[in-house]
Amino acid sequence: MGKVVDYLEKYYKDTNYNCAEAVFSAAAEAWGLDISDDVIRTMGCFGGGMGCAIVCGAVTGGSAALSYKFVEGDGGHTSPEMMKKVRTYIRKVREAYGSENCKDLRPQFYSKEERCFQTISKIATILDEVYEMEEQE
Repeated sequence: MGKVVDYLEKYYKDTNYNCAEAVFSAAAEAWGLDISDDVIRTMGCFGGGMGCAIVCGAVTGGSAALSYKFVEGDGGHTSPEMMKKVRTYIRKVREAYGSENCKDLRPQFYSKEERCFQTISKIATILDEVYEMEEQE
């Protein structure tokens, strides 16, 4: 297993995936998750901050990957470790970049040549850190 950032080019630059699809797919490969194409398709609506520039697709894709990996029992409401990881992930993104929203992140990192690749790389680095943490804050 590698890191999510190791697979981003494959899923963002070499496909037509959006930020959410790319981060989710990269995490799935990095973490050895068996994800069907049907599941990846559910991530399509989260690109561009759900098309409304709200929560960044890279953040939602990472959150969904954490959920897929760490949900136990009857679902998210019974999975405290998953919820701790997601809260930590979003908090760390907010602390590092001032927001978790596309409308705030895009102006910081977007370029016409690479689109949101720099954004998703920075967000995926935080996802890798949170994934590797033993205990959440």
